[in-house]
Amino acid sequence: MNTMGSNTDTNNAAAIAENADPSRTGEAIRRVVELTGGMDWLEPGQTVVIKPSLNSAGQFPFTASPASCAELVRMCLERGAAKVYVADEMGFEHTMTKHWKTGKFAGFDKDHTIQSFKKTGIYDAVTNVGDELEASDRIHITTFREEGWRRHEFSAGMEEDSSNGSTLHNKWVRRQLKGADKLGGGTALRKYIPRLFDAKLKKSTPGLYVPKLLDKTDHIINVFRLSTHVWSQYTMAIKNWVGIMRPDERVWMHQLNYLKNNRHVINGLSKHDPIRTEPLYTEQLADLHLAHIEKERLCVADATQIILTGGPDGTDHPFCHANLVLAARDIIAADVVSLAILRYGTLIASDGLQGHYEPQPTGWIEAIHGLIKDLKWPEEKNVFRGTDVKLCDPEFSNWDWVAIQRARELGLGVMEPNDLTLVFDEDDSPFAVSREKREWITEDALRTPKCKLMSFQ
Repeated sequence: MNTMGSNTDTNNAAAIAENADPSRTGEAIRRVVELTGGMDWLEPGQTVVIKPSLNSAGQFPFTASPASCAELVRMCLERGAAKVYVADEMGFEHTMTKHWKTGKFAGFDKDHTIQSFKKTGIYDAVTNVGDELEASDRIHITTFREEGWRRHEFSAGMEEDSSNGSTLHNKWVRRQLKGADKLGGGTALRKYIPRLFDAKLKKSTPGLYVPKLLDKTDHIINVFRLSTHVWSQYTMAIKNWVGIMRPDERVWMHQLNYLKNNRHVINGLSKHDPIRTEPLYTEQLADLHLAHIEKERLCVADATQIILTGGPDGTDHPFCHANLVLAARDIIAADVVSLAILRYGTLIASDGLQGHYEPQPTGWIEAIHGLIKDLKWPEEKNVFRGTDVKLCDPEFSNWDWVAIQRARELGLGVMEPNDLTLVFDEDDSPFAVSREKREWITEDALRTPKCKLMSFQ
């Protein structure tokens, strides 16, 4: 085994394997999970929620791969899990319904998520495992809507004591709201701020609605994908948790893109600062994990195909064949290494972008406006960005992306490059990573961050 990093603690490890054969994806997934310590956290009789990336009904890589979901279900059942739930809530743009008479927004279709599990192939892949192991009664493919959501209140003590690295406190939230009002010319934008940034914070602590299913389960596995994204720059393990949100809050959260390119005002930075000029939405992605972070055991991704333009769905370009899979014990390690793979595709892969910035696919703006035209939507020029310039900057540190900075500030995983252990399989393994990719991932994932973590005091 070739291990790089400051130590060999599997809790700080991210494992990468190479796999160009789609028929062996399950084996490769199993291998990287084993290289991070396996499922030693799962005891017989316990329950697991596998949360795949299912924003739409699109096939992998627009959604999590069926092979990765199926293999993880298999591994959980082999460990003696009493119940394995495969659960998500689709993107609101795919579940919104129109009133039959007015044509305006009239709620959300409860069945679309299950239908999409079937269209993507995840449903069949998972049920086939249940049939093979004679354990169909221990598998349940569902939507978070089935059990509903409950409001999670973050600790009020965070405001007085930030020694644990937590920065979600009332003072900081009120500052964000004040900045939002300043930019919006009053209180007009407040109704689009999700519960995390509730206007009634003077009387309550910040909170959001989280799935009751995650409350009652013992463990959670994050099954994500690697892609650029029209708003959040990229979508990986951290952003995958948008799928736990109650749909109405998810809509409000996306409205935070009104604040795009104005983060410098709220955070008191230079207008041209390359770090904190991203939307408030980006910081919130890490906040979503706070309610259940103690149950998040594993992050896994099939990165055999990755998306370098567009996202979460549309792209004008063929997928980059990175031919990699990865697993990590925490969301920060997962995103840092995944960004290294995404940047490999963007900068040097033979079927990648070769360092060229690409605009969003043709028709993206029109498509979005057509889907949800009756909702207020950002009219700001270039709100739908192309491939982020930071992806094309070989000197930019993955640790400096806003969502990752925020996760570090909240203590949600490894804090610094020296804390991260990269694990590659033996050179003679069928899943050994090529020298080129190994060297690139190591250098890119371990690049020293330039920006200091922010204090929100």
